[in-house]
Order: sequence, then C-alpha cells, then structure tokens
Amino acid sequence: DAPVAPDYNNAYFWVARPDKKDTSDLVPMALNIRHDLTNKDVDVFFVHSTGFVGPGGWNSTMEIENSEAQSIEYMLSSMASIFNGCCNIYAPHYREANIQSFMPEKFKFGTQALDLAYQDVANAFEYYLQHFNQGRPFIVVGHSQGSTHALRLLEEKVDNTYLFRQLVAAYVVGYWLPKDKFSRGFEQITPCTGADQTGCIVSYDTYGQDGQLDSKVPHWYKTGWESSELEGGSIKPTLCVNPLNWTNTLDKVSEKEHLGAMPVEFKRTPVNMLLANNPGFIFQELPALTNELTWAQCMEDGRLEVMPQADNLFSNHLDQPNKSYHVLDFSLFYGNIRQNAIQRVNQFMATNSAS
Repeated sequence: DAPVAPDYNNAYFWVARPDKKDTSDLVPMALNIRHDLTNKDVDVFFVHSTGFVGPGGWNSTMEIENSEAQSIEYMLSSMASIFNGCCNIYAPHYREANIQSFMPEKFKFGTQALDLAYQDVANAFEYYLQHFNQGRPFIVVGHSQGSTHALRLLEEKVDNTYLFRQLVAAYVVGYWLPKDKFSRGFEQITPCTGADQTGCIVSYDTYGQDGQLDSKVPHWYKTGWESSELEGGSIKPTLCVNPLNWTNTLDKVSEKEHLGAMPVEFKRTPVNMLLANNPGFIFQELPALTNELTWAQCMEDGRLEVMPQADNLFSNHLDQPNKSYHVLDFSLFYGNIRQNAIQRVNQFMATNSAS
C-alpha cells in the first residue's frame, strides 16, 4: 500500500530549495540581516520531523491538502531557517512514516514504514549530490523522525567515504542517539565536544526539570533495527551535546550564554491532526528572539534539561506527561545554533583553505 514515490526532478518534492520561495528563507525580526539566500559556499541538507499523525496508511502521500503540510511550514520556519545565515537549504518532501511507527507494539511494521521513508531521503540526497551540490561542503540537519533518517544517511552515505571530507557537521536533534552508535556504526564521525569542531554530530533532546526519557524507540543499525530499551528495562546511554556550550559535559550552563529563543506559534490544532486537514497558515515573518531565556544541562541519562517553560510564549503546545519539550528542540536555542553553524562553517573553510 505504499504511496507513489516522489520524483526529485520535480520541484514540488522539495519543500525547501534556494531557487524556491519558502519559509526557510525567513529571518527573525531585529537581527537586521539582509543576506543573499542563494549562492552560499556551504549547503544544508534538512530532513524534517514527523508531521503525519492523522488517519491514513503507514506512509504519507505528501499531498498539500494533508495536515502534515502545515507541520512542514512550522518545521521550515522554526528549524531550517536557523541555517540560512550560513548555507543554501535543501529539504526533500518524503513519504514520512506515520507517528504510530514509533509505538513499541508496532515495531515490526513501523520499522518497515521507516525503511520506506528512508529510501526517499537517501534518493533525495543522491539527487542533491548529482544535481545541486557541485562539490560544496554541507551540513546535515534532522529533527525527530528526520534525525532517525539523517543518522542512517550519515552512516551509510557519508561516514568513511569521500563525502566525509565535505561534512562540516551534523545537527541531529530531538531523537535519542545511543552512544554505542560510535562503536558499532560510525568510524570517522564523532560526537561534537567543542564549538568549532567539524566532522562531528550535535545531538540532544529537550526536557523540563525532572523529565523522563521515552523508552522503546527504534534505532537503525547495520545489523537491523533495535529498541532503545535494554533487557531489564534500562535505556541505552544517550548522547547529549549542550547547545549553550557545545560540549557533552554535565555542567549546568547559565542563561547568560543563551543567545535567543524564537517563539514560532504551532498553528496545527488537534482537530486538524485528527481530520488530516491543512489549515493553510503560511508563516510570513518570524518574531524577534528572546535572549537569556533558559539555562541548560545535560543529564546522566542523556536528557537536556532546561528551565520549565510554562505560561509564556514558549509554552509547549503539545505538553507531555514526561515533560518533553520536543516541539521546541530547535526554536529554544535558535540564536545559539544559528551562530554556531556560522562558526563551524568558518572553521571548516579556514582549515580547508589552509590545507
């Protein structure tokens, strides 16, 4: 019952591209930045999160009338736009897996749906390399389901290949990255431990104080899919890189280091989701950043804890019992990530120019 595969020769199947007008082009108010959104020296390959949560099959049909199209507007404006200060942004539309694919009781069929979604992402990346990249350095970015596919893409297509020389960094956020991926999978790519390191991965998952990691989420390995839950009920040790100091230490970093959160309103209501309707809201502008909003600390179990966000512009519209701030993973740290991406690009270009 798989939907028809996307044709990446058709611009429709790119939700963001430098030659298209889309919400990844937006810049937050008060940054006073007017820059060329094309012809940068570095690219971003962005894999969006799960928007397919309503009725239907295992994989999205990618129709503009579907409610996930509204989620993609949110993702491009609150996540992908972070990188328009450094890079040309390419983001494929793909047959994303339904959110139920991540449910533990649906592991067998859910992972098959994730495999299908990944096929599209891998095909889009190959098309991007052949038709758009022209040998430029690139950053890989993913969130949630997008991080699942981005990690697999990095391991299968970039790590230990000639493309590693073009990898500036990867920001794979909002999913649990088991530390054993760096002993059982990646050979060249490492966790980021500094702000100007290149060829490395930034990963974290945001929670309020005393939050709790979800258990039994699927992870892809070359040997097959595995659950994050180990025998006995414990969770695999998870990587956390703190976006306020770009290390994986357990230090609590003060809000003085916070360079700005960006409160993009989540416009899709539960009714829209359940009925699979796209309310049609288009983000026309982004509000100004809010500086010094929160401290951040990586915890022993891999969570990134932040100051509770309640009754303010950054309240989580999909509040979870485990205190997850999943929808805000990127937007809470918009300013820090934007600056850091520019910093890593500059370091990469300087190092490669010198060599």
